[in-house]
Amino acid sequence: MEGEGVFQSIFQAYAEHRKRHRKTNEFEYLDQTPYLHSSDYLKELYRGADTKEKKQKLFDYIQRFEVSDKEFKGYYSLYEQIGRELGYIEDEEYIQIPKSLIAEYARQMMDDEDFVKYNMRRQRK
Repeated sequence: MEGEGVFQSIFQAYAEHRKRHRKTNEFEYLDQTPYLHSSDYLKELYRGADTKEKKQKLFDYIQRFEVSDKEFKGYYSLYEQIGRELGYIEDEEYIQIPKSLIAEYARQMMDDEDFVKYNMRRQRK
């Protein structure tokens, strides 16, 4: 009876090892398949991706099927995670404001009489 527990432990350890260290051909397949796999499957592959090349394959696969937008939550979160790890995506997001909009705002502020009066009072003190 103890032998069964030992064999079961060995097979479980082997299965875990295989999950963590996926074969390269599983990642090569992503380049050729015309099918979009589930985000859960891709996350499982990611957990077993032990090289940058394998992670790059996953990143490229998600881009190829154009599911890297926020509307595809599972794919998007994986895409962002891999992108940060590979250095493609920075942690902080910045909002870019067009220079023309900033210039227009500044011009309106200068035309605003209250703004000018307030600044003139600050300069006198």
